[in-house]
Amino acid sequence: MTIGWDAVADVDWTRLFHAYGAAGDTPGHLRALTGGDVAARGAALEHLWSAVIHQGTPWAVTAPAALVVAGLVADPAAAAPAAEGEAALRAPLLEFLAEVAAAGQPDLGDDELSAIAHPPGVAEEEIQAAWNAMLDDDDTEALADAAADAIIARVVLEIRSVAPVLLPPVEAAIADNDPRVRVTAADAAASLLALPGLGGHRGRVAAQVEQAARRTAHRDERAALVLTLGHLGVAPRDFLADPDPAVRACAALAPALEDDPAAAAELLTALRRPAEADAWFTDRPPQFGMHVRFTLLDAALRRVGDFERLLPPALAIAEITSPFCADSDWGRLLAAAFPDPGDPPAPPARLTDAQRAYLRALVANESLWDSRNGNAHLAFKRAGLPHDRDACRRLAEAPS
Repeated sequence: MTIGWDAVADVDWTRLFHAYGAAGDTPGHLRALTGGDVAARGAALEHLWSAVIHQGTPWAVTAPAALVVAGLVADPAAAAPAAEGEAALRAPLLEFLAEVAAAGQPDLGDDELSAIAHPPGVAEEEIQAAWNAMLDDDDTEALADAAADAIIARVVLEIRSVAPVLLPPVEAAIADNDPRVRVTAADAAASLLALPGLGGHRGRVAAQVEQAARRTAHRDERAALVLTLGHLGVAPRDFLADPDPAVRACAALAPALEDDPAAAAELLTALRRPAEADAWFTDRPPQFGMHVRFTLLDAALRRVGDFERLLPPALAIAEITSPFCADSDWGRLLAAAFPDPGDPPAPPARLTDAQRAYLRALVANESLWDSRNGNAHLAFKRAGLPHDRDACRRLAEAPS
């Protein structure tokens, strides 16, 4: 199997579908990626993200399109902007391939997927009927039935089948001259290597990513590459001693350092200055979905069971958070501070010093006490506490 247009020479695109129906328009968009029309190129990139892979969902056209995109990644023309002021093509194409790899559902085994792809008691004619409905985009309910599930499972298996030929151009881009390309290539390679059958390449790719991380002094790139090392299953222990706190924290996030006391301590240190952590990056690594502190805290809560150790970060977060972050930071810390609210939930008879300190910090943040905010109300209720500022102030100040 090869990549590029040669790999899809025999594909009937009109018999494939994307998120909006038949994919007969996809080849035109793919050709526009390397054409001279800047507007058409933008529309083509939008097509990749909205139709070919839609909110993480793959479609029948996804694997063939990925083969073409992989060929474009390897094309030297992708390294140059199409026009003055335009970004080069290679990085966004690598981001697309990373999303395709993630759609390969690495958490499911081949046998499990094959069972979904060929469900017992479902005739092939029924599966073909669902395929035709997707081509016409006239039966959205079909996605919920066994025939449509079978089609999506087959799509995922096809992504896995092409993944080995997607890897070489992605891996080669780890040595690109553009730091953004290096970061996105490493991330895409790690996503591909998470798929079944590709694990044997992990050591080689990890060595390249580590070399790239050691070579650069740029915070954003170095941190992102260290995060990718963690994604690859590496324990980047040496980077826990990096002079940059952002790089140290990214090293500490590695799953292979889950039980490492030094990594846990580094996370707690970073969270003592949550606003600084949120502002670490100009170009935030793709592994951070929202605020950096959310990801750091998620790891810290998994690794540190003693709320007294979590208290300094909790106090710092309480100063800057908002009611809308209840499910991401302060509410999760409140649950850690009051882990046994009882049934029905109620305040403990006696609060610990750490509980009092955290409750006082929350009381001091005026934004958390709007009674109309349901998330904030629920966070306090789950902890067995009233969502009432004066009542919580009295609890925090009551004699022990």
